[in-house]
Parts: sequence; structure tokens; C-alpha cells
Amino acid sequence: MSEVHGNPCKGCADNCCIKMGLLLSPDEFNRLFKSHVEDLIVRRSNNVLVLLPKEGHACPHFENGACRIYNERPIDCQVYPYVIRHVIEKRTKVKIVFHTRSDCPQKSILYTLVTEAQARALIVKFGKRLYGANKAIVVHREDSIVSQWLNRFDAAIFRRWHRLRNKFNGTSVDLM
Repeated sequence: MSEVHGNPCKGCADNCCIKMGLLLSPDEFNRLFKSHVEDLIVRRSNNVLVLLPKEGHACPHFENGACRIYNERPIDCQVYPYVIRHVIEKRTKVKIVFHTRSDCPQKSILYTLVTEAQARALIVKFGKRLYGANKAIVVHREDSIVSQWLNRFDAAIFRRWHRLRNKFNGTSVDLM
């Protein structure tokens, strides 16, 4: 993989942009994807917007084998090949879970460009964009099958709690 104009993914045959699934803040969505909704499936889970490509589409910013907004890309793309898995809103904090099980063929190179410490800092920034500067953001790395199952359980419990809370408050939210 050669770096072309600051984009180390340029020309990658197994480009993640083709099979995208992004977690975005509303600001990132409005700035970068709002004008492309006809090619996307957009879901909302509390404060997080989840983008998936419609059948036959890639990321709308994927052009000529590269990202044309590489220097402005969303935080979820910036942390790659680290993958944000869950955003779990609790009463006093938000737990954001990530893992390193990316299927990127060049992940060993990309891990040298984005260290785990840098990825964690970007994930905290993402959490602050979603929930505000005063909300405590806890970043957790899934590193075993046990932590994977515990995080899934944690996420499921809090999704149900939010669903019930929204039902009783009279609001409707499309949860994943």
C-alpha cells in the first residue's frame, strides 16, 4: 500500500469504503452525508447516526479508488482499522467500546499511523460531540470473547432501557 496525497488507503483492492457501516455524530452527518441520503440507509440510535450503503452503493465519497474527503473524514473513519462497536449511554457516563478485529489487509501498517492512544483520544472526542463536553466518556477495548459478550449484554440492556424511557416520554427513536 502506498500513500498517495496523504491517503494510505488509495488503491486498496479491499477498500472498507465499499462495505461501509459508519457511526456518526449528527454534525458529521449534516456536513458530509446529508446530501447523499438517496444512496444510504440512515438509522438513529440515541445520539448516534448509523450509515449503511444501499444495495449496490459504496460510500458516496469513495471515488477513483480513494476517499475524496480523506482529510475531513468522520472520526469513525479516522480511527480505522480500530472499529467502534458500541456506544452505551448510561446515566452519568457514556461507554464507547472498540475493537481491533478489522479485516483490513493493511491493518498492520495502519496501526502504525494511528496508535491505540490516538484512537482512544479520537473516540473520546466522538463521544463529546455526541453527548457534550460535560458527559463522562469511558473508552473500552474489547480484547476477549468474555468482554465481547459482556459489552453486547450491556448494550442490549441499555437499548431496552432507552426504548422504554422514550416510550414513556412520548418520543420515538429508531434503535438498532
